Amino acid sequence: MPTTNTSDWDIYYETRGSPSNPPIVMILGLSHRLPHWGRLPALLAERLFVVTLDCRGMGQSERRDEPYSIHDEVRDVIAVMDAEGLGRAAVYGRSRGGMLAQELALSHPERVSALILCGTTHRGPGSVGSTRAVNEAMRITAEMTREQIFETQNVAMAAPAWKERDPDAFAYLMRVDLEAPPRRFAVVRQQGAIDGWTSLDRLGQVACPTLVLCGEGDGMVPPENSRQLAAGIPGARIQLIPQCGHLPMLEKPDEVARAVVDFLLP
Repeated sequence: MPTTNTSDWDIYYETRGSPSNPPIVMILGLSHRLPHWGRLPALLAERLFVVTLDCRGMGQSERRDEPYSIHDEVRDVIAVMDAEGLGRAAVYGRSRGGMLAQELALSHPERVSALILCGTTHRGPGSVGSTRAVNEAMRITAEMTREQIFETQNVAMAAPAWKERDPDAFAYLMRVDLEAPPRRFAVVRQQGAIDGWTSLDRLGQVACPTLVLCGEGDGMVPPENSRQLAAGIPGARIQLIPQCGHLPMLEKPDEVARAVVDFLLP
């Protein structure tokens, strides 16, 4: 499988679909690795050339306990695009990955043909934090097993009763979480990379077509954040996904794929 090197970091990525199709680059959120996309890349690859990557410190990309910035990560994404010969591509970022996608579109507008922002935020004044239920679920106690930690957090992040509605998808997420949990230092470094970052005062500079997606029941990054993004980005469209929380790629992959394809290939 391919890797590319940028700033002495090896970044792992995968491709799906025909290179003759319109390209889309997909960026994951905090602590996630490629299997967390679930079926979504394969669904999109029916019509698009899909490029997915593991961010620094995650999955099969290089892991080092040293600081870096969101701008370093933007260069990682550009290096992956260059390795695949992509001058421009649509960029899909979810949660923390949506912040990288915004920064890429703002600092390198010539490389981004369209922007899909899913369950993310501008992270500036006025943004809305996680709900009490999600905050409680993120509190880890010494007596909790690894299984209990992931199950509690995944139940809180998803829409109510997702575990019961789609037990197979929930079981898949648990397997992915448990088979290769992220190193704590890697998560801390990811959080550090976005400390102090915001796009709030620059949203009006986003020049490409933009689709803002969010689960109606997202308690991690509530929908008000998506509404603010859509209001600040010229011409942006917003679509809320019913019965969906902060994990739309796993909770509602067919709906997400349809929304993305309809947006990029009207």
